[in-house]
Amino acid sequence: MELPNEVNANESLARYLTHSNHYHVPTSSVKPKAFEPPADLRLSVFRIDGLTIEDVWRIGQLKMINSMPQPRTLHGVADIKASAVQDLNLTVDPDNNPLRHASIVGWPEDKSERKSITQQLAARAKLILRS
Repeated sequence: MELPNEVNANESLARYLTHSNHYHVPTSSVKPKAFEPPADLRLSVFRIDGLTIEDVWRIGQLKMINSMPQPRTLHGVADIKASAVQDLNLTVDPDNNPLRHASIVGWPEDKSERKSITQQLAARAKLILRS
C-alpha cells in the first residue's frame, strides 16, 4: 500500500518499545521514557495504518531490532495517533527510510518542556505488547 507523502492526523504511528522501562504492565500504560527523543531530536516511529498486527511485528523485527548494533528485544509498541503529536506542536516527518519510517521532530530545546511533552504523548498512547 502506497502511503501519502503527508501524514494524516488520524494515522496511527508505532513507537517500538525495546526496553522494559518504556511501559508498565499492571496499568497497561506507556511510560514517558518511551517518547524521549535522542540527541538529534528525531524520534523514530513507523506509520502502521492498513497493517495487521503481524505486519507491525515483522517491521519492528526486520527494520528496528535486526538493524540495531546491540541485541534488543521487541517488547511491544506505543500506538499513538499523529494528531496527538501534532496537537503538541510537533511534526511527523515521513522520511520513508526504511519503508514506512517517520521521525517526530520539532522538539523544544528546553529539557523541562520536552519532559512535559513526553508525559502527554505517553498518556495518549495505547500499549500493545507482543505475545
